[in-house]
Amino acid sequence: MNRTVFHHSILRPALLALGVSSIALSASTAVAQDVPDDAADGEIVVTARKTNERLQDVPISVNALSGDQLRDRGAVDVKDVLRSIPGFSFSGTERGLGNYNIRGVSTVASSPTVGVYLDDISLVTVATGFSGAFDPVFFDMERLEVLKGPQGTLYGGSSMGGAIKYVSAKPNLRAFGVTAAAGVATTAHGGPSYNGEMVVNAPLVEDRLALRAGFFYRHDGGYIDNGPGSIRNANQSSAPSPVYTPAFQPALSTRSASNQNGSDTYAARLSLEWQPDPSWSIRPALFFQDYKLRNPGQFFLGVSALTSSFRIAQPTDDKAGIYSLNIDKDLGGVRLTSLTAYFDRDLNWVRDYSYFIGGLVAPLFPLTSRNVSDSKTTTFSQEVRLASNGGPAARLNWIAGLYYSNQDDRLVQTVTTPGATPIIGTEIGYFGDTFTNTKQYAAFGEVTYAIIDRLDITAGVRLFKIEQVVDILGDGPFNGGLTQVDGRRSTEKGVNPKFGLSYKLTADNLLYASAAKGFRPGGPNRFQVNPVLCAADLTRLGLTAAPDSFSSDNLWSYEIGTKNMFGGNRVMFNGSLFYTSWKKIQQQIDLSSCGFAFTGNAGSAEIKGLEAEGRINVTSAFQIGGTGTYTDAKITTAALGTPARDGDEVQAVPKWMASAYASYGMELGGDWRLQMRGEYQYQSKARRQFERLQSVRYADGVTGTVPNGAEIRQGYSVVNAFASITRDATEIRLYANNLLDARPLLDTDFSIGGDRSTTIRPRTVGVELRQRF
Repeated sequence: MNRTVFHHSILRPALLALGVSSIALSASTAVAQDVPDDAADGEIVVTARKTNERLQDVPISVNALSGDQLRDRGAVDVKDVLRSIPGFSFSGTERGLGNYNIRGVSTVASSPTVGVYLDDISLVTVATGFSGAFDPVFFDMERLEVLKGPQGTLYGGSSMGGAIKYVSAKPNLRAFGVTAAAGVATTAHGGPSYNGEMVVNAPLVEDRLALRAGFFYRHDGGYIDNGPGSIRNANQSSAPSPVYTPAFQPALSTRSASNQNGSDTYAARLSLEWQPDPSWSIRPALFFQDYKLRNPGQFFLGVSALTSSFRIAQPTDDKAGIYSLNIDKDLGGVRLTSLTAYFDRDLNWVRDYSYFIGGLVAPLFPLTSRNVSDSKTTTFSQEVRLASNGGPAARLNWIAGLYYSNQDDRLVQTVTTPGATPIIGTEIGYFGDTFTNTKQYAAFGEVTYAIIDRLDITAGVRLFKIEQVVDILGDGPFNGGLTQVDGRRSTEKGVNPKFGLSYKLTADNLLYASAAKGFRPGGPNRFQVNPVLCAADLTRLGLTAAPDSFSSDNLWSYEIGTKNMFGGNRVMFNGSLFYTSWKKIQQQIDLSSCGFAFTGNAGSAEIKGLEAEGRINVTSAFQIGGTGTYTDAKITTAALGTPARDGDEVQAVPKWMASAYASYGMELGGDWRLQMRGEYQYQSKARRQFERLQSVRYADGVTGTVPNGAEIRQGYSVVNAFASITRDATEIRLYANNLLDARPLLDTDFSIGGDRSTTIRPRTVGVELRQRF
């Protein structure tokens, strides 16, 4: 029997009976040689500081969920669990197109504020309206870690707000095992979902060589219907001035489709673990994922719920391969690590631009316009580091390394309108070809020294250089004719320092404080904005043309916190206070009158907040807990040429986030055990756009402004429930996500041509059978 399987099937009920929290079980999937001796009681082990540490011993804010916990919740990707992680929020609902933020460090710009990593491999790509953060599915994952605050010392410039770490399961050298799972779910107002997976772990040479391989497939049923109907345009009034009544007009769609936003995800993993002797670990690995979305999850506003009237199909195909070679060598007191990786991502989509183009040029509204966007990113990276190997009891622990990456990113976009030649002189209204090459060089190090027993001081630094080259070719009437930029270059050099102090009152009570700098490079704007077509918005911003480039931004973040276990692990409480000063914020500035956007520097901000999480084992079978976050993130100095004002909230940051849960376990007889859990999640309202007003054209031809209905995203609550029945190596999991069928409007869009929004997945109830052999 697989050692990991044995550990789950025997140890999990025992730990629950002893009152160990569910979050403390996640280390059980780790390979034995990767878990320090002092974590043998099953407490979670993380690698937030690129070394193995118990979660409660890490003197920074980290949240972690185990593979078991992810499966218990029926979670597909990180969006399904982020509401239960303090201070973690996002904008964008589609996989591969989201923007994540941690602790209020939130922008929509070409460079994200949160790093995304799979086994320490950076998955960060250029973010545009046509590409966002890559989201691996939760397949054969050992755990998910979310690191709070700037992580630039060990993880680089895109982690100024924090980092998301996916940690995959490693091959086991000593035991053969097979895990198979299949599940089915139903979504309210939508179609069925189903999934299947299989993972094989096979030692090939005892204690020397093992293989781990698996395949995953999931179909997520859609819940948006498409059919003939009308479309509302908040930028037009059907009444003369000053009466404002949003205008409706026939969508001119003949396309009918039920549950059109269904998707299919295919994933495969292959890894080898080779240990020529116990001092070596050589691990080549491959991860492949292909996500096919039939149509986006947008629905029209002002019409029947969860319906749209798009004229054409709008498929998305997000395909990625991650290839890596990790080599570890114990040199006796020092461990050498080399991580070589290649990340290849193709994101291709089609979107219906009929209403958008028809809003720009009214005679084109009866014609069908199609936008085809192809993004391709390839990244080669190499990291080499040395780390002390003395363990947590050593007086001095340190890590030092070098990092290099070379990323090519290309976006080709074509907007065509068959039949448009008599009106605009061509059927190709816009063509854009943007190529970006980014090279990063860095040297980093971090040292922790025990000044006295239980009092540690930490200092770290990252020296970096980032070089960017951008080539831009644009053409078509909506581009203002042919424009070309060849070899627009930018170079940034900088230093990211970090300081920390931690004191252990007892083995289970930790106090810590830290200060760290975060940084993002500036660079050239990747789109040529038509100054004639966008004149109204540019004038409103006090500009005659969009800027060619934007400056770097940076922040300093300060935190004090505590991590505590009381009463023999019956009570857990962690809390922290944080303050961030953010300068020259990079922010995407949308020009609603013409549909273009550029990145500008939106001034400065201050972020103040607190987080708390706790858990009480009321009895050996009954547990309650929860989290709470308060974040006051405000613009302190708004820059000229942006719609932000002093005192505005930073975008996409809810002031309040909270969650609560209760869990109960019981024996059913015949060696079967039942574990139940219910949870409540809440997010308060958040600013989506800085603009308080939107432009309107009245029926009599008069232009004016009205309050921007998309300025604020309202708050919402979600209730989930889970249950699992286990016996030895058999698990049956039941889950109900969004039990009360909440439908908040998340990404509301009032851009020219039609009002639309997105929401979270409606109530979904599912069951999964998992068998280990």
